[in-house]
Amino acid sequence: MIKQAIAILQQAGFDFNGRELAEIIWLAVQIEKFEPPQQRSPRLTVPQPEPLRTEPTQIQTISEVTPLPEVSQLTAGVYLPSSVPKPTKTTENREAIPLKVPTAVALRNTLALARALRPLMRKVPSPAENILDEEATVCRIAEEKIWIPVLTGAPERWLELALVFEQSSSTAIWKQTITELQRLLKHHGAFRDVRTWELKLTETKVQLFPQNSIGAYSSTPYGPEILIDPKGQRLILLVSDCVSPAWRKRLIHPVLDLWGRNGLITILQLLPERLWERTALASEIPVQLHSSKPGVPNSKLIEKFRDEYSDERSFDEIENAIQEDGKKIQNSISIPVITLEPEPLLTWSRVIVGQGNVGTPGFKLSSVNEVESTQTQQATEQNQIYLTAPELVSRFRATASPMARRLAGLMAGAPISLPVVQLIQQTLLPQSGQIHVAEVFMSGLLKPIPLMDQATNPDYIEYEFIEGVRELLLDSVPISKTNLVIERVSEFIAQRVGLSLQEFEARLLIYKDNDALETEIRPFAQLKAQVLRRLGGDYTHFAEQLEAINQKAEIIQSQGVNGEEADFLPFQVFPSEVATIKFEDEPPINLQSFEFEVATIEPEQLSLLRRTELVIKRRRQESLYFPEDLGNGVQLEMVQIPGGSFLMGAPANEKDSREDERPQHQVTISPFYIGKYPVTQAQWKAVASLPQVSRKLDADPSKFKGANRPVERVSWYDAVEFCDRLAAHTNRQYRLPSEAEWEYACRAGTTTPFHFGETMTSELANYNDNYSVSADAKGTYRKKTTEVGSFGVANAFGLYDMHGNVLEWCLDDWHDNYEGAPTDGSPWFKNNSALSQKQGKALLRGGSCIDYPRLCRSASRLSNFWAERGYILNRIGFRVVCGGVAAKVLF
Repeated sequence: MIKQAIAILQQAGFDFNGRELAEIIWLAVQIEKFEPPQQRSPRLTVPQPEPLRTEPTQIQTISEVTPLPEVSQLTAGVYLPSSVPKPTKTTENREAIPLKVPTAVALRNTLALARALRPLMRKVPSPAENILDEEATVCRIAEEKIWIPVLTGAPERWLELALVFEQSSSTAIWKQTITELQRLLKHHGAFRDVRTWELKLTETKVQLFPQNSIGAYSSTPYGPEILIDPKGQRLILLVSDCVSPAWRKRLIHPVLDLWGRNGLITILQLLPERLWERTALASEIPVQLHSSKPGVPNSKLIEKFRDEYSDERSFDEIENAIQEDGKKIQNSISIPVITLEPEPLLTWSRVIVGQGNVGTPGFKLSSVNEVESTQTQQATEQNQIYLTAPELVSRFRATASPMARRLAGLMAGAPISLPVVQLIQQTLLPQSGQIHVAEVFMSGLLKPIPLMDQATNPDYIEYEFIEGVRELLLDSVPISKTNLVIERVSEFIAQRVGLSLQEFEARLLIYKDNDALETEIRPFAQLKAQVLRRLGGDYTHFAEQLEAINQKAEIIQSQGVNGEEADFLPFQVFPSEVATIKFEDEPPINLQSFEFEVATIEPEQLSLLRRTELVIKRRRQESLYFPEDLGNGVQLEMVQIPGGSFLMGAPANEKDSREDERPQHQVTISPFYIGKYPVTQAQWKAVASLPQVSRKLDADPSKFKGANRPVERVSWYDAVEFCDRLAAHTNRQYRLPSEAEWEYACRAGTTTPFHFGETMTSELANYNDNYSVSADAKGTYRKKTTEVGSFGVANAFGLYDMHGNVLEWCLDDWHDNYEGAPTDGSPWFKNNSALSQKQGKALLRGGSCIDYPRLCRSASRLSNFWAERGYILNRIGFRVVCGGVAAKVLF
């Protein structure tokens, strides 16, 4: 018997010996003996599938039905717990299977944060524990002949940390961030001890509740003086967003004054610095704080007022303003205020350890400053209540960061709770942080749905957009992105379900045949049947029900959609229209939309500190294009460029501009199409294999190899031959762009030196940044081409790599300036020679991977010997154009 079992298992790919097989059988018997038999769950019915839509362009009659998906693709919706109402006597039709879903992290830069805290890893001699000082002992024996060991205090961490979290209405938003921060600080090693406290403030009392070893808070309250350390070796880190009534009414200020005068306290502001003006900090006096020695209390920190912090007022003027009321100077205390970002944390850490040449931002907090009256606050809140949905959305878009705006748009495609929002961040916006979540939740766009059960975990509070807001946000997000929300979240859950220590509870919601929903319930994810089967138990039965539904649908399909057993709607055909644009004597152009990201580099003033820095701002846009099939799976993507007028050339005050870029002149451009990218090596190879028109082409001329890298080492004549072969193959009017068309396409409506703005950065383009137009913009110098579109950002027309990577040929003859230049966008030639017979210099635009930024400007024109039409260089490529006014001139 055993031998037969071994043989069967070996045929199945399992190599067990007799002893191993016996042990497996014994273990199975023991498990069955000691585990109570599980009651098999009753067979569950699942929601019937929605009517499947078929492609309208491929279906002529209703009887042609698209086959249903395979069993492996069947899915079940995953819902929030709050979506399941409590059972009542009248509603017994709904059941739910609990499902543990992995959560996403809130802090995505923990390693950088830990590195920023390294200066705090300072050690001091312990007053309680001694160790042998070997060197001092040897010196005593050698010099004093005294054979007595010298003991010294054992080195220990010099600070202990009191981590204080303010309990307020916004605590739920920050709960995950606070938990992960607490874990980071406890395991960092910078502090001798880390104790966590919860702070609750009312108008009559201040209470602190310590956290025990299992993470729960004690019910025994303590006063704020419990955190004062007589030795001065305790750092109090107050974590808050400074927006609660305790801050607005200054109830917390006496506590801060007590801690600051007797120890060291810092406020960890959860909101980004540009939002501090919306908090209680806006009415305080900003200062720069320094320290000349480690661990000094706040009352001994060195304060400095700077002009940019004080609306052009001098230090004396500020001091005079403060001294007008003696109580202000007497009752104020300076407290550092930092954010949960690596750079501010590093600067603050250096101040704490006494590096006097470093300053960290802070505020002078006074409990006697004038505050907004309660009546004014109530009036402001009432005004916010009466804002319409368009007004709320407009206010949010005007004040929120681009990342917060993108997050809000994605949140509109799913039910909203904090764990679900974090899943959206993890899968679709990994570069976003908890501050962006706070921007959305504190914008007034959302309201919590009343809990069905008072015992519901606050993490599972479900939110809903104010009526009309969700629709407005969805209108600003491409449909493809909205559909991507559930798809990506589902993939994340399917890959990690059952494997994550951090998880939250969700529901597989099951409907019975007679169930009638009063309101639509929205799932936030879909799990495939095979994933549910892998979980076992009730999930396996659920997967079996999905398979049963599939089998039933197959029977219905074989009988026809009008069969008696059909219990879901028949398939329907929806007609659609396809927009086409056609040039005379050319095949029609089927336009398709595509989405892309636009990046601009803009100065941003940090509100309260009046500090200006360059930041990259990103936004999503859409445009139209048509794909040109070159064969063998190679396509050429041609972007539609709308017609318009622009000012061509550079103004006299543009840095690094030259006289050959002037005079600026108005040019009107007709609509045309241009390549989304420079021509790639794969595209070049495909067209080079087409029949010759005027000259031979090398199928692989490039130095920097790669199918998706731009082709280089091609002359102007080679580029013209490429266009001629492509035109003959497609029957379209392909050519090189005119100089005016190239600059118009590059600028995409901008007037700055680069379509990014006044400067550029190697984070967004491939160029030589050993010399840069801005010190802040220096970065990586790659010295070779990169794959087209690899930086992930385009200009406002949807064109990539317009600055750097490779120089691009234009049609025109070279002219020393723009005197007498055409104003209709046509190429500017000195004679009427055929293109293949033209001599002399042409135009090179856009700069390359080894060019300085000044040569990558939108107006820059390269006129040296490289511009000779027959010249070949490993940084010269091109992109093609179709249609436009030049087509009438050349064809």
